[in-house]
Amino acid sequence: MKIPSAALKKLKQAAGEENVLTDAVSLSLYAYDCSLSRTRPDALINVPNQKAVAPILRILQEYAVPFVPRASATNHAGSCAALNGGAVLNLTRLNRILQINTQEGFAVVEPGAVGGDLQDALAPLGFFYAPDPASERVCTLGGNLAQNASGARCMKYGGTIDHVLEADFILPDGRPLHFSRRDGGPDFIGLLAGSEGTLGVITRMKVKILPAAKHIKTFLVTFPSLAHSVQTVSDLAAKGVIPRCVEAMDQNTTRAVEEFARSGYPADAQALLILELDGTPAQIASDEKQLEEICLKNQALKFIPAKNEAERQKLWFGRRAAYAAMARLAPNVMVGDGTVPRSELPRALAKVRRILDDNNIYASLLFHAGDGNFHPQIVFDERNKPDAVRVTRALKEILQACVDCGGTISGEHGVGVEKRAVMAYQYDKPTLDLFTRIKRAADPKNIANPLKLIPLAYAEKARPQQPLSAAAQQLADNIRTRREARVPCTVTGANTRLKTAAEHPLSARPLNQILDIDKTNYTVTAGAGVTLAELAQALGRENVYSILPEKGKGTLGGAFASGCLPGFYPHVLGVEALLPDGSYVRYGGKLMKNAAGYNLARLFAGSQGTLGLVTQLTFKIFAKPVPKAPELPFQPAPANALWRAVKAQLDPEDLFPPLTGGARV
Repeated sequence: MKIPSAALKKLKQAAGEENVLTDAVSLSLYAYDCSLSRTRPDALINVPNQKAVAPILRILQEYAVPFVPRASATNHAGSCAALNGGAVLNLTRLNRILQINTQEGFAVVEPGAVGGDLQDALAPLGFFYAPDPASERVCTLGGNLAQNASGARCMKYGGTIDHVLEADFILPDGRPLHFSRRDGGPDFIGLLAGSEGTLGVITRMKVKILPAAKHIKTFLVTFPSLAHSVQTVSDLAAKGVIPRCVEAMDQNTTRAVEEFARSGYPADAQALLILELDGTPAQIASDEKQLEEICLKNQALKFIPAKNEAERQKLWFGRRAAYAAMARLAPNVMVGDGTVPRSELPRALAKVRRILDDNNIYASLLFHAGDGNFHPQIVFDERNKPDAVRVTRALKEILQACVDCGGTISGEHGVGVEKRAVMAYQYDKPTLDLFTRIKRAADPKNIANPLKLIPLAYAEKARPQQPLSAAAQQLADNIRTRREARVPCTVTGANTRLKTAAEHPLSARPLNQILDIDKTNYTVTAGAGVTLAELAQALGRENVYSILPEKGKGTLGGAFASGCLPGFYPHVLGVEALLPDGSYVRYGGKLMKNAAGYNLARLFAGSQGTLGLVTQLTFKIFAKPVPKAPELPFQPAPANALWRAVKAQLDPEDLFPPLTGGARV
């Protein structure tokens, strides 16, 4: 859209005249990211400081000018393309590391701070920041949260979503919000993770930092096939060995990397793993023994430990150079980002290879094997239009194959515009409707990075919804009946945390089945009405462990929705829930990462029965005992502006009231 001259005048007053640019060169330079999307904005605003963000957004809101928050633009999904024109907000000047506190284990940063710069600042202090995207020397910490980026260490330490403690955030209308993991209520930091700037602008983050491992050992292992390498990863999980990193490459990748980076990768290997252990010397020695045994059982050809730090860094330099190595082979590289349950990796990779062969496409495969997240890197020349069309079609088929294998179209790169249409292949209409309502709640004028994430005209294209269980269907009918009669739906399970004296509460106790204990993917799927005691007994019989208290009271749904066990949130991989209108939504599953759409697991975590009724959860379990999540006292949480807006979208009649007093939502 053309920005009105009156708006440009006000923007120059708010940001400084020199920081609002409309010349052709500036607009062209900010018309693309690492995807194929090319769309020029109508203005570039170099945001000078944090204080300028809210006034700028208020002006854009006043004139209904769309905007795209942007920093290094290293994403591969078209998230930074200004599809409706408008303004690009360049946040790269907000790049300060404001505070490092090693005693309490946190750093405070601006969104434009580069991840590698934070690592450099922490290293002399004996600390590190766990998320490590391959592009950390370029990508920014705010962008990492917006895309929910992760990296090689995700299997052991988790992604960006798990390491942000607080965030300052500006809604599209200019209202500032502060989110903290110490707050009650939904995990809004988790909701921001992967939101791609569609809900507002991140202006400051407090991130968790960890003491650097004093002992690290890295291994290069080669295999006769990718199938052998990924089976090794499943076997490691079954033995309870959780490496610091597990990275896999096929032969196309290793050959390209070796020609470029000279990292010592055997060019004749059909597949290789880079495995890394950290911990005490005794822990490493014990894990190394099991590691070697499992690799050899899976026909490993070479098992080579790095002899020193220089060799270790050389191995990792090659992995980080994989994209650059492929970029030398053709003018363009299209990068995929599918994730499947670990058990489905062999089947998914076979499908991918068949798609590439059928389309006569040259590509490399590399992946975070421990998370089931793989990246096909397809080389081509976009100037050859038939070639570009063929590659785009093949990538769509690859993403659909991931969904067919129980996976997702994005593990860490996001959706943007490049994968937007395939969202309808992954999600059913009620779930896409919920994404739309979340967007509308935060951004009613649809100016914050519009036309991203949510597919257009999805009603007829969306995946058909699977039937509900008999118990869930009965609850859905009950909710609709109550809604028609304007009868409140006070949600409860065993009534141990969300205590209520309501005469006719809406109880999740009928949802009392443990549906699956999967010792291949190390997940459990259970109804929200299962008690923690029942769950502990079932896990004990299978000799597996969870972070939930073994002698805890109440139900699984209560532990999740009450806000009393926030340490459980990062372990929840999938959620199903009934909304206040009786519709049913499904998100996630047996996959370790999902960056496709708004994170509904984090929205319902701690929601205290105000946004609907959680019916089912899928969460991680372990082969060895793990520390239990500490339980906090139930505390009604005061609602922030975003919670109120989401609540109004989902429950306009306010029939799902907050419990035990506290501020009305």
